[in-house]
Amino acid sequence: TDDAWIIRSTGGTPTATATGDGSLGLGATDGANVALKAILAVIKPLLLAHAAHHVDVIGVGVPGAMGAPQAARQLAQRLTDSAPAAAVSVTSDAITSHAGALAGEPGVVLAAGTGAVAIAVGADRRFRRVDGVGPWLGDEGSGAWLGRRGLQAVARAGDGRGPATSLANAMTQQFGSISQLATRLGSDPNPARVLASFAPAVADAARAGDAEAQRLLDACAAALAESVLAAARALDSAEPVATVIVGGLTNMGPVLLDPLHAALARGGVQLRLQPARGTALDGARRLAISDDGIHAPWIIRAPCSSISASGS
Repeated sequence: TDDAWIIRSTGGTPTATATGDGSLGLGATDGANVALKAILAVIKPLLLAHAAHHVDVIGVGVPGAMGAPQAARQLAQRLTDSAPAAAVSVTSDAITSHAGALAGEPGVVLAAGTGAVAIAVGADRRFRRVDGVGPWLGDEGSGAWLGRRGLQAVARAGDGRGPATSLANAMTQQFGSISQLATRLGSDPNPARVLASFAPAVADAARAGDAEAQRLLDACAAALAESVLAAARALDSAEPVATVIVGGLTNMGPVLLDPLHAALARGGVQLRLQPARGTALDGARRLAISDDGIHAPWIIRAPCSSISASGS
């Protein structure tokens, strides 16, 4: 994923995991090098800790891998040059989330955190990605989307264009003034993350009865449901589509999930909502050690010093 990595060792050694700073994505300037530095900062201590064991494979899920396949190939090659692993697999973090949440089986996974994307993969490898195009063009219903709209509600209330909202107090406590926040957003290397940090305040205000905050949560739920339904329709399944919702926004609980489930029920598509069967790390492991599953076309592999890609 963009902030966690996995190493699988042979000889029955348990999987080792660690967390650390991720990259802004392979589509960013010098994305492959930025991602490589982030990954090595996390895995080198693990490699040292397991020096007595042979490292079989390293599996990585990283933002932007599908949109920048050449950068993904560069990352895979550089990892093989930098880490003593027999093979490396690189794919999108959305793909590892899908493979983990559904244990490699077909269906739809909505990942809603700072960004938002719905991934559908069918038994026939039919594929559809819905949204996940970043905070400026999409990621509708994401944490950044919700936080931005909450802050916009504060700005509109402050100059008389919108209704009063308790979000104004939350914004002041978290960021200071609107002008201070605008300055920060203009200089921060990841403004989407800054915006997303305000999403919990919107949920808190809605729970406390703020009408504007609840309106924003309902709109957030509708946007997420639209992505899930579009992804499910693309599979053209005669059976209910296995559907999992993961990501940080799920921690908001009923204030978001209740309207989300209601919007999904109204969508006219048969879904089978179920809990995640694993994490993105489980997905990275699964994809690293198996090359013939439904996700194979979106995995780039680097055995030893040569690159072989199943697809872009």
